[in-house]
Parts: sequence; structure tokens; C-alpha cells
Amino acid sequence: MESNVELARQIVDVCLDVGYGENVWIQSWDHTIYLASDLALVCLKRGAHPFVTLMPEDYWTRSLLEAPKKLLETLPIHQSAALEKTDAFIFMLGPRNPIKWDQIPPEKRELANVWFYDSNKFLESWRKIAQKHSVRMLGIEYCLVTPERAKALGLDYERWRQVMLNGCLANQREIADKAAKLANIIKNRRQVHIQTPFGTNLKFQLAGREPIIGDSIVTREDAAKYAVKFLPSGFVEVAADEDSAEGTVVYDAEIPAYGGKRTKGLRLWFEHGKVIKYRAQEGIDFFENYIKSGQGDVRKFGFFGLGLNSGLKHGFTQDDKVLGGVTIGIGGNKDKGGKNRTSENRHWWASMTQATVHIDEELILKNGSVTL
Repeated sequence: MESNVELARQIVDVCLDVGYGENVWIQSWDHTIYLASDLALVCLKRGAHPFVTLMPEDYWTRSLLEAPKKLLETLPIHQSAALEKTDAFIFMLGPRNPIKWDQIPPEKRELANVWFYDSNKFLESWRKIAQKHSVRMLGIEYCLVTPERAKALGLDYERWRQVMLNGCLANQREIADKAAKLANIIKNRRQVHIQTPFGTNLKFQLAGREPIIGDSIVTREDAAKYAVKFLPSGFVEVAADEDSAEGTVVYDAEIPAYGGKRTKGLRLWFEHGKVIKYRAQEGIDFFENYIKSGQGDVRKFGFFGLGLNSGLKHGFTQDDKVLGGVTIGIGGNKDKGGKNRTSENRHWWASMTQATVHIDEELILKNGSVTL
């Protein structure tokens, strides 16, 4: 990944607000070493103390295949010691190549986590230390943009890279402010009505649940709660009343999938919060594979979200964060405070454009433009 000083400044100055004398741990993959170098230099110029570590992709992959599980799930003492003295932890998302899950032994797949928020013994130990010492944590999703992943997703690498970079460089403080206002509305209102010119006409009820705010500003308060954040970001999402969805959803934005194929024009019909019928113009097999997978009610209405990032565009990998986009998900929502359980919390989501959204008759979105 090429040098990008502007991105490094956004991460250090805006997202993490790194101060003089702070200790910053930067964890890099092979392909992100240039960005790691820029981050370290920006930290140093701010009077902070950078500490750069490298995770070679070959080592990471082979360790999952060859090393004992007990060793992999143990947080080493020297890493614990470093974490205890860390103020901000920046981790690049990777590896460069798509993970070959079918080659990883099933009992070790939970250890192939690179997001620092799922559950396994290693991360439980990490979480306790990071929360106790209020370590601010930021993951850089921009680093997932590689030629290898672009090929697997059927995306134009250069366009994807530019879109993700624009999303990272968007006004993150403005996104955070809008997200907080929107979350307050969602938490305290009841009725939602979504319409689009492509055929979406859906009504459902909110359930007073706490919305999830996705922004990239990591505060000391976030660190004390072990709130891991990512860049780019920009969304508000909530698990709504699972039994309340009535009407039609049309995902007009194409949905990319590995293998270079796409689902186009997916349409869902809801009754009493459940998908009773569906069809697509193209690529319906990906959705049908989801419907047939796992245990639990994978057809059940799960969650609703609004995107707030002006730098991102639909059709890549961050559709739920695109400014003015509306996301509707079905299936498991326990991670969002909902009550629908599926095996491995399996769910499906996608977004739509040009939506008009009313919440308790208040206009929140008009033809894809936020009115707040």
C-alpha cells in the first residue's frame, strides 16, 4: 500500500487525537508497511512515541494451519506488557489476499479474527487489558483494498481504492455529530416509513433499543468501554421490532460477492416481519444460499441503518456507510441488541439509494439527502 501522508494525518490528528508524549502502537501487514511508516512519522512529529509491529501474511496463515490452538489463543506476556503501556492502538485490516476459510481447521477459525472485537480466548485477554488501561483502538479498513481482493470481488481496484480513500478523508467530526443526532431520534421514536422510486415501500416499528453509532472518532470514553472503531465509517444502525416489518424492499444498488458475481435488483416482500417472497433480476443464487444456510429464522426482519459518509459510493464494500443510503438487514441481530437468533449470528443486509424516510412523521431523508 502506497505512502499516504494525508491519510496518516487524518488517523493521528482527527480520529485518535494523539497527544504529546503518548505511546502509539501501529500494527501492520506486509502490504501496509508504507502507511505504517507514514503513521509513525506523523506520530513522532506530534511528540508521540510510535511502536511499529509487523504481521507477515505467510506467517499468519501458516500459524493457523500448523501451530497448536492453545498456543495461538494465549496472549504472550511481552504483548500484554506493551499493551499496558499503549495509549492508542492502530491496526491495519488484512491480510492482502482473501482468507481461505475452507483451508483453516474449523476449531481454529475463531482465531483468524483480525477485527479485535469478536470472542476467543486471545481477544478476551486483550480486551481486559485494553479496557483497563483505556487504550484507544482504530482499525483501518482502507487496507483491505488490494488487487487480489478486488479481483475476487469483481471490482475495479483503482476505483475502489479511490472511493475508500475518499471515505477515510471525509469530515469525520461532522459524521460523528450527525450520527449522534440521528441516534437520539431513533432511540426515542417509534414508526418508520421508507419509500424509494425503485419500489421500496416498507413500514416497521422501532423498539426503543440503543442504536449503534459507527463513526471514526475514538475518545477516551470509547476506550474505557472498549469501543473498537474503524476507518472509513459513518452510519447509525439499530435492531428494530422483529415482527413489525410490512411491505416491500428493493435493493437497487448492486450487491458484490466473491467470485466477481453480483446480485442485482433483489426484491423482498415482508409480512409480520418475515420475508414471504423474494426475487432478483440477476444473481439470486447468493441470496438463496443464505436463506438455506444455518439454523434459526434467517428470513426474519433484523435491523435498519442509515449511511452518513459523503466520500463513499454504492457498489463497493461499504454500502451501509454511504451518505443517504438506507440499509435493511434480515436474520441474526443479537450483536445489535435484538432478539432474533441464528447460527453464528448469520444475517443478510444490503442498501438502497434515493430513499425518503419518515420517523414518526418527521422527514429524516428526502430522495437520499439527509435533512438533519
